[in-house]
Amino acid sequence: MPRYGKIVVIRRNGIDGMVYPLTSTSCLFGRRTGCDIRMRLPWVSTEHCKIDINENKEAILTNLSTVNPTQLNGAGFEQPVLLKHGDVLTIIDRSFRFEYPLQSTPKKRRSRSPKDETLQQVAEVELLHKQPSGAKSLDAS
Repeated sequence: MPRYGKIVVIRRNGIDGMVYPLTSTSCLFGRRTGCDIRMRLPWVSTEHCKIDINENKEAILTNLSTVNPTQLNGAGFEQPVLLKHGDVLTIIDRSFRFEYPLQSTPKKRRSRSPKDETLQQVAEVELLHKQPSGAKSLDAS
């Protein structure tokens, strides 16, 4: 069973509480019985927010509540947002920390431009032609 990360409950005193491993590509928070993380508070929407794991194994948080919007790191958001390791989401007065598994935190690959490729090739050619002073030539002339 793959692990995409975990949700850590942050207790009101700031200490970590229960840990919910993310073993599915979707995690639904809300008051409804079928929610993955169920919150029995009247101010929580039946489906309050959700975390989806995309094809790159990145976690995307979507707010589903218009009455009491979910907050991310203390701020509201309107569009789905990419979660980073350690982000805190808050629903009413309950907070949760998202953590990627240590071995699989998604990293953006830096694409190399043609200019980078050319500079790399020039550096390699210069290294091949550079000889330390006093070194004998390998030419067989």
